[in-house]
This record gives sequence, structure tokens and C-alpha cells, in this order.
Amino acid sequence: MAAAAADPPGASPAGSPGAAAFPLQVVVEDRDALAEEAGRIVLERVAEALAVRRRASVILAGGSTPRVMHAWLAGNIRGRNLQVGRVTWYLGDERWVPVEDPQSNEGMARETLLGPIGAPEDTIASWGAGSGDPVECARRYGESVRARLGPEVPDVLVLGIGADGHTASLFPGSTAFLPDGRQLPVEPGLPGTAAAIRGGNAPDWRLTLCPGILRSARHVIFLVSGADKADAVRRAANGDPLTPAAWIRGGTTTFVVTRDAAGSADTGYGPDIRRA
Repeated sequence: MAAAAADPPGASPAGSPGAAAFPLQVVVEDRDALAEEAGRIVLERVAEALAVRRRASVILAGGSTPRVMHAWLAGNIRGRNLQVGRVTWYLGDERWVPVEDPQSNEGMARETLLGPIGAPEDTIASWGAGSGDPVECARRYGESVRARLGPEVPDVLVLGIGADGHTASLFPGSTAFLPDGRQLPVEPGLPGTAAAIRGGNAPDWRLTLCPGILRSARHVIFLVSGADKADAVRRAANGDPLTPAAWIRGGTTTFVVTRDAAGSADTGYGPDIRRA
């Protein structure tokens, strides 16, 4: 197999330039408010990138929480007549299922956002999961991401947080299977661009972008709902080294969380903005 590539430009254990800045925490009442707040941030950052560089790149999250945000984004992108042909869309992670499967992150993104806005097929980076070898699949996707980005870094990264603190498919205690044949524990310094994940809390095979490229994003937005996530949000915001979501900081980082996910106490890490 080919050797694993170095981390992409802008990636380092300390994150991208500006990554040391404290994250913001925006607390909203419910999932609809979360969708609007997070969607507004994504839309502003994409419009900004298009104005400055005439291109934009967005890494989307999977799972159930982003669904409502995607619907909000789709309506507002159409309303603003955004140049969707100049936006490249990535999936931060994927389940080992084909795109037609109800559990597919790509399938969900296509149904709720990419299809409704008419995103051209050549602007969608597909994992091509569910067929063949997961490690080879990760290799192909990593090479595709690097080729598409070139010397640039992602403009916007959207992530969720699991109750165990995982983000993307970086699960605590799991093993990363890298394209060069190495099997390494999932940790902040995991090398390369993409990996296949197994073990620990990871259910079956998963595919994920690695911490380096995730940290290289100009703007990172975590969106989290549910009382079962409150402890994980606190640990992630406070930089707990055993919590994968704590490893990812971008040029700016914003936690948009529902009130139940925020818990009763402030994170103690950076500004805490409470929205009624």
C-alpha cells in the first residue's frame, strides 16, 4: 500500500493559525434554534470565503442532529442565490454502508442539503463506502481531499459530539487502520488525512478524516443537543485530553448547543453566550 501522506497544510498538534483562541459557546433553547444559529454561521463563513477566494469548502457532519440545520441551510442558500458550483462539500466521516443505506451520512446530506440546493456532482467528495476494503477506501478519499484542497485548508468544518466525547469517527479507545498498513490508537497526533476505524466504542467499521486536517479548518462549528451530551460538551470545551472532541480547534471554534446539552454550569472555558 502507498505510504500515508503528511498532514495537510496548516495542520499541527496545536491546530491552525489562531487555534489557540478560546471557543465561543452559544446556548439555544431547542434543535430548531440550534439549526438556525449553526446554519447562519456556516452560511456567513461560506459567503465570506466566496467573496475573498471565489471558492469555498465545507466539511459536513453526519448523524441526526445536522438534519434540521441542513434544511435551514438549503432554504437560505436558495434564497441568497449562492454560487453553489463554487462550493466543495466533504463528509468528515462515514459509516461502512453504501450511500443508499438509511445510515449513510452522505445519503443524509444529499437528501437534506446537497440535492435541494442542486450541488453539482463534481463538487461532492464521496467516500464511496460499503464496498471493497475500508482501508483502501480511506486511502482514496484522503487522496481526493488533498487533491481537491490543494494548498488551501477547509473553510468550514461542522462536527457533532457523542455522549462518549467522540467527534467525526474518532472514538475513544478505537484503532485507526492507516493506508500504509500501520494500526495506531486514535489520538490527537494520528498522522495522515483519512483512516478506517475499528474497536473501542466504534460500532463496526467507520471511516474518518484525521485530527490534523480537521484542526486545519478556518472555522469549526460543533452542534450538540441532548442532556446525555452535557458532560461530553463540558469536557470538550475544557480541553480534556481524553475526549476526542477536545482535540479539534480551528481558526475560530464555536460550540452551538441546546440548553439541555449545555448543562447547568458554564464550561469555564472561554466566553459563554446564552441565548433565550
